[in-house]
Amino acid sequence: MALATMCAHAQVVADTVYTGAGYANHVWYSLAADDAGTAPKNNWDLAFDVSGFGSTILVNTAIGDSIWKYPSADATGWATVDISGLSGWQPRFNSDTSWELGAMGRYANPADPTDLDWGKYNMTTHVIAGDSIYIIKVAGVGYKKLMIESLASGTYTFKYANIDGTGLQNATLAKSAYTGKNFGYYSLSTNTAADREPASANWDLMFGSYTRTQPSPYGVTGVLQNKGVEMARCPDLVDKTTFTGYATATFKTEINTIGYDWKTFNGMSYDIKDSLVFFAKPASGEIWKLIFTGFGGSTNGGMMFSKEKLYTPPVAVTGVTPVAYSMALYPNPCSGSNVTVVYSIPAGIATAQLTVTDVAGRVVLQDALQTGGGLNQYLIGAGRLTAGVYMVTVHDAQTTTTQKLIVQ
Repeated sequence: MALATMCAHAQVVADTVYTGAGYANHVWYSLAADDAGTAPKNNWDLAFDVSGFGSTILVNTAIGDSIWKYPSADATGWATVDISGLSGWQPRFNSDTSWELGAMGRYANPADPTDLDWGKYNMTTHVIAGDSIYIIKVAGVGYKKLMIESLASGTYTFKYANIDGTGLQNATLAKSAYTGKNFGYYSLSTNTAADREPASANWDLMFGSYTRTQPSPYGVTGVLQNKGVEMARCPDLVDKTTFTGYATATFKTEINTIGYDWKTFNGMSYDIKDSLVFFAKPASGEIWKLIFTGFGGSTNGGMMFSKEKLYTPPVAVTGVTPVAYSMALYPNPCSGSNVTVVYSIPAGIATAQLTVTDVAGRVVLQDALQTGGGLNQYLIGAGRLTAGVYMVTVHDAQTTTTQKLIVQ
């Protein structure tokens, strides 16, 4: 089958994404199609992972929500929750490097592959049963106690109430209501679910507010990349306008590779780093060059940049779409944590398999994979792989894709 490769540079396009006065919104953006969707950043408190094997839960710290895991009792202590010692507890935060590590899910016991932080996974029933109580401070509302009771058959069941037990709310959120998306959202102040983000296949970048976690938690405004999008940061360039060296750049899956620090506040306004270029590689395989050129601050939340498509992957001249897999590993490298394999298998493939081999070629893990169009996930539990270098392969009888995994 003949293939045609397009490497000619496209036109440089200047664009601006506005998150609104006071950074009021989150904006999802497609490099190929521009804006993909906008939603208020304050219409949710919890974001539930609705991917196939996902179970993490984000907390909206960008609006002032805070969360703590209750240290004094497990789920059996629901009726007697006491927050008098809360000032000495450690708050929990979403990771700013992976969508798969929410404030409820990020702190699992690495020595226990069944521990998912807020609950325990039953390998026989495939049900996650909640075993933890959380205290959440809901912005503009106050303190509540919260428990994720279960994740069973694709539905989260949870409850929350005032600390004294009044105002009890029982709720559910079904993954099936958010097919093709990363998260389903819920507001604890209005007691309602929210469908606020576009389908994952329709966006590459999210512009808006989030909490950085290193070296210490701090609210910032910037850009995060979608699952399956790889990004390279190229600093200290002599001439950023002519630089096209993506072939030697290091592409990363950490979602904050662009982040917030392409700009600095000088006391009066914002300066933009003038020697910095980003290269983006969406799941489509295209390569885009991004240069940030301005920042409007809290007046309009505008983030100005130029984009240029440098590379389009081969396509079949005959018009027949080749069968291909895409795959990403999060986090990679990993250290004492679960590893999420995010993969896409074209519709029509009935069976597929995941195989993990060590550097000697020995198979250390093999399992059947969920198939079907769109993104799927497979969780490699913490502790299943010892420190070393592994090759993770997703394959069927005819097609294979492999990535290296480093376990520290």
